[in-house]
Amino acid sequence: MDITSKILSILFLVIFSKSIHACTCMGESSVKDEIEESEAIFVGIILNSEELRKYDTLASKRIAYSIRMRYSLLMETAYKGKLTSDTVYIYTGSGMGDCGFNFETGSKYIIYAQHHDSEDIKNNSFYTTVCYRTRLFETGEIDEIEQYLKAQNTLTFNDPAIFINPKTAPVFKNGGEEGLMQFIYENLKHPKGQSVKGFVFVQFVVDTLGQVRDIEIKRGISKEADEEAIRVVKMLYFTPGTFLGKPIETLMTIPINFSLKPTD
Repeated sequence: MDITSKILSILFLVIFSKSIHACTCMGESSVKDEIEESEAIFVGIILNSEELRKYDTLASKRIAYSIRMRYSLLMETAYKGKLTSDTVYIYTGSGMGDCGFNFETGSKYIIYAQHHDSEDIKNNSFYTTVCYRTRLFETGEIDEIEQYLKAQNTLTFNDPAIFINPKTAPVFKNGGEEGLMQFIYENLKHPKGQSVKGFVFVQFVVDTLGQVRDIEIKRGISKEADEEAIRVVKMLYFTPGTFLGKPIETLMTIPINFSLKPTD
């Protein structure tokens, strides 16, 4: 590499380094403002993450000059934007001072985003940062979103017979959320002889009697692990969700964590 190329390479890295550490958010926008400014708003669970790197081709050694993250998300409902699949891809920075949002696999989020033109994924690709109102799922935020959209007459449900975020969600009958986690831990059997580890995401409907039906694996690990996750979900029993004081059918998605050691 000649001296000119080295200088250009160093200058580029210095300029980029300064830019990625220049994240400044001018205060958090209101729900109303964020709804109006965002191209898409949706709720879902993070399935996995992937680090994307670009390298300086002028440098003698492979030096990453661009690092960003791509997360896949299992969407539960969309409040704004056209989405053609229940799997959504979210691009953001790496979180190293570049306004990247650090998502956690298995957690549910409310995403405010802009469309992202991805070369490898043409549809359902979005971009978000810490400067948007993107956050962990909370019912108070959903209430504000729905109230505003209802006032604008723009809120529609994909299926009016099955709710995704009812005012009162289904509750596991034996101890609520903590009881649900404990029940799964006590009843889940690791596939024999397999070193299986990770999350199986199971979607199902809780009917008006609190029973589960229409069980579907949205993202699995192996045939045996998926079948075991379905077996455990079939054992669940809930107090049904309600809307305007009446029981309703509710769509739910839960991650089942296979973190136990394989049995003999």
